[in-house]
Amino acid sequence: MLCGIKTKDNSKVFARDVLKSESPFACPKCGHNLILKKGQIKVHHFAHKPPSSCQYGAGETEAHRKCKETIYLELRRCNHVRDLDVEVNFGSVVADVYCKIGGVPVAIEIQRSNLSIQDIVSRTIEYERLGINVLWLALYDDRLKEDKYSPKAWEKWCHATYFGRVYYWCSGLKVLPVHYSDYKLYVAESSWHNEYGEEEYAGGYDRVSKRYKTSVFGQQLDLSSDFQPSYKQAWSGGTIQIPRCRIYLDKLRKWW
Repeated sequence: MLCGIKTKDNSKVFARDVLKSESPFACPKCGHNLILKKGQIKVHHFAHKPPSSCQYGAGETEAHRKCKETIYLELRRCNHVRDLDVEVNFGSVVADVYCKIGGVPVAIEIQRSNLSIQDIVSRTIEYERLGINVLWLALYDDRLKEDKYSPKAWEKWCHATYFGRVYYWCSGLKVLPVHYSDYKLYVAESSWHNEYGEEEYAGGYDRVSKRYKTSVFGQQLDLSSDFQPSYKQAWSGGTIQIPRCRIYLDKLRKWW
């Protein structure tokens, strides 16, 4: 986690802005002791002092922390962004980054590998209750450039929620929208003789893969200016269940 509570005055502090001599620090969620980790390479952050069973900040990678900190620092430069904060605890949910962009309340959530679909859905429901538009972001993966890509369950969920788009963070405030198009597998032609000695044929056609998709890239977007609030009605299809929710959606026309 990027933030902790400085016990001496009960103030919220950023790991990047404090020294180890200012300890002790406490977890904003469970109140237990935190360790300040500062180095020359990794993003400055806090970690629970073991042993700890608190899940606040659990599953964060270096890339996740870098993404969260970078977005926060870049949004600070924008005059039309207000009430900006990081790791904002709303009681029922903690937003990675929260702010009002042009007066619109937005929660930016960076996907973590330990978050289940159930976690994502429950958080999305809470943001709807709070009147906040949520933007789920993934970290960019070079495998998206490959001829065939196998989306994870949460990527399929985001794709359905954001009307055929998944958003991948690249750098700064730059986000790449990606649409998953059908990937076709060729079924080779084959022939055989049946019990009557007649030759039969099969194959020789393309079929849509259930596992693989082809990535279709949209133009790169700016988080601070290329999105707008939108409303998603509850929807279900196959294994995907989407609650009624407020989302932060790009302004692009379909590019696929």
